[in-house]
Amino acid sequence: MSRPMRLPSWTVLVSLVPLALLISVAASPPLLAQTAQWQGLYDKALRQQNEQAYGPAEQSARQALELAERQRQGQRPYMASSLNLLGLIQQARGHNAEAAQSLLKALELNQASLGTHANTASVAWNLGNVQKAMQQPRKAVQSYRQALEVAQALPADAVSLALREKALQALGDLHASLGEHDQAQAYLQQLSALPVDAGAQVDVVTRVQALLTLAHSQEQQGSLEQVKQTLDQAMALQQRAGNGSRSLVPVLLARARLHHREGDDAQAAAQYERAREVLMQQDPQALVLAQVLNELGLWRAQNKDYAQAHALFEQAQAIADRHAPDVLWQAHLLTSRARMADALRHEEQAQTLYAQSLELYRQQENPEARVGEAGVLNGLAGLAYRKRRFQEAQPMFVEALGLMEHALGGSDARLLPLLDNLAALHRSLGRPGESAHARRAAALRQELGLGSQ
Repeated sequence: MSRPMRLPSWTVLVSLVPLALLISVAASPPLLAQTAQWQGLYDKALRQQNEQAYGPAEQSARQALELAERQRQGQRPYMASSLNLLGLIQQARGHNAEAAQSLLKALELNQASLGTHANTASVAWNLGNVQKAMQQPRKAVQSYRQALEVAQALPADAVSLALREKALQALGDLHASLGEHDQAQAYLQQLSALPVDAGAQVDVVTRVQALLTLAHSQEQQGSLEQVKQTLDQAMALQQRAGNGSRSLVPVLLARARLHHREGDDAQAAAQYERAREVLMQQDPQALVLAQVLNELGLWRAQNKDYAQAHALFEQAQAIADRHAPDVLWQAHLLTSRARMADALRHEEQAQTLYAQSLELYRQQENPEARVGEAGVLNGLAGLAYRKRRFQEAQPMFVEALGLMEHALGGSDARLLPLLDNLAALHRSLGRPGESAHARRAAALRQELGLGSQ
């Protein structure tokens, strides 16, 4: 008489965090010895994988697969488990094409033997991750959707909820990266609507990350009020995990960026200050702390507290120097020092630092670099303007405004300094009437509820 046998929990996440999924299958007495042997090989491969000994782990996983293949009758779940683990190991080794092949076979076996089962959803999710890494977003979308459909068909429990969270977050993130914001928001809003009364079973980090992606997508569409509501929801959910959660800092930084966009630098500084407190407790050498210190330094310099600003910039530089060279970060820090020198009227030093940062920004191809480049051009134009070299300043102001508009759109508070500078230049040139830039600045302030200058 046969008796039930269980395969062990197997790692289903690329991050190698187990979801504790079990397969229940029947094994007749002649197969029990082979099953125990398979179990030993599988556990060995899993242990080696967790130790990042990927070469030996792949060999052990292949041995487990070969053993399962010798007894095909009733062994397909064992084969699928072996192939799933093999695929994750291959992905960890950077062999994505081989990993995709292994996971596709595992998925086919699970569909045939288990059908609507948590393991089927898990393998589909793993396959989507590999396809995404291979720059195959449409295939990844199909795999993530399959994972979601299977998870939604399962009885509601901790495992199916975790799978739904992962699949919805992956779909939302992928569609957002493709610029398909309506689809992204539909999936992410589904995720935010999932129940959160399951205590510790709720994956707060995944939920918060999904809300941050949703907020970014809404920001891309100019829905700032929705962004605020989404970030408030993320903060409320974050409070479930407490200040020790690694997801708190990204929420604080997102809120700071929103305050910057709305022109409320004081509120932004408050968020950065809280982020600094958390990071000093959690990871005082994290590169993100350099970003936070840099922003706080700019805030201090803006308020003419130059000594404190200088100290913050020095701390930020010291942290950045401990990490691998990051061109964009070096450009940010050079720009901050240039602004400080500019504020202190050390014009030659400011000119040199601006030129150095401009060269670094122009090496990068992303919106953040374009915003940084615009800021540097604004600073250089300001130096020329104060020396009454108006014809030299004008093209730099205009180029900076164009870069900002391209990176941020036309309704961002960070456009206002450039519009104001161009309006001032119009007046300095003795041109009659109000400039188009002055009218546009007034309209933008009204749109953002900032009042007159």
